[in-house]
Amino acid sequence: MTGPLGVGVVGAGGFGAFCVGAFEELADARVVAVMDTDLARAEAIAPHGAASYDDLETLLGDRAVDIVHIATPPHLHGAFARRSAERGKHVLVEKPLATTVDEARAAVEAAQRAAVQLSINYVLRHHPIHRLALQLTRSGAMGSLQYFALENFASSQRLPPDHWFWDPKLSGGIHVEHGVHFIDLLLAHAQTDPDAVVGTTQQRADGRVDRVGVVLRFGDALVASMYHSFNRDGASERTSLRLAFEHGHVTIEGWIPTRLDMEGSIAQEAEPTMRALLGDSLRTGDAQPAGRAARMSIAATVEYPERQHQYRLAVRAGMNDLVAAIRRGQDLTVTPQDGLRSLVVALQASNTI
Repeated sequence: MTGPLGVGVVGAGGFGAFCVGAFEELADARVVAVMDTDLARAEAIAPHGAASYDDLETLLGDRAVDIVHIATPPHLHGAFARRSAERGKHVLVEKPLATTVDEARAAVEAAQRAAVQLSINYVLRHHPIHRLALQLTRSGAMGSLQYFALENFASSQRLPPDHWFWDPKLSGGIHVEHGVHFIDLLLAHAQTDPDAVVGTTQQRADGRVDRVGVVLRFGDALVASMYHSFNRDGASERTSLRLAFEHGHVTIEGWIPTRLDMEGSIAQEAEPTMRALLGDSLRTGDAQPAGRAARMSIAATVEYPERQHQYRLAVRAGMNDLVAAIRRGQDLTVTPQDGLRSLVVALQASNTI
């Protein structure tokens, strides 16, 4: 196959429109169709020359569509991903992969049977700050990761009471609809599944669940905690992630992160590894004896202040990653099993599994 792969975007809401814009600058893929049950919405965001549809099956019958990008409310993800795979289309689905384990497994199995690629658009995995944090963990330079703490204080100003977000039958609830982003990151750091998951929920007087928490244990190696609230005004939104290692700390600020701060100590022989990861951002102190091996203090600050620009790049990177898997057999950054594992943990946190 030569030329750009054709992308059919399913869902013409705000995020679907954002993705269509982000995909405009792709070299190896282009949007050739948009589908929404409201045809006028699909037509409004479809690029020049792209088809518009109001039915999924019609879009799946379009031979120009090689990849289906699913940007609908979460309760449709699993079934739409399965149906797309069954029609021989590659799939990039927004998080979560599905809202039930059965639907997620059906989508994964359909992709395997059809020999098509399936990935989940966990944009944080493609952000340079989170990629760097994962590299720091896997380097082992500051010792093993012992604590992962996420605090997410989000606004609900754009979520009126009748929005699908508040209906767990449509969204899966906060742990499933939003928390999976960070659960996926946690599992990537831990490289194993938790052996205990304990979740909590709190609600408003009208019954809307707007605050959730979860504690996760990974044996004697790692403990993680996450808290999400959707009850803030826009001015008081804040997201912070703290990683505590045996010999250091990393703090990441921002839902789409803008800053990483690191401090700790490393063995002298680990300096080249850290320098390769952090470049001129790495600051080192004099080596100090520590038992049999000398250790040196380290610190670094890494910033990506253009938040929206990095968000677009991360969305684009997710599609490029899928295209590379299709075209060159490159391993996916986010695999179907990653999507399934993060969903299982999110459902455990929600006490629904």
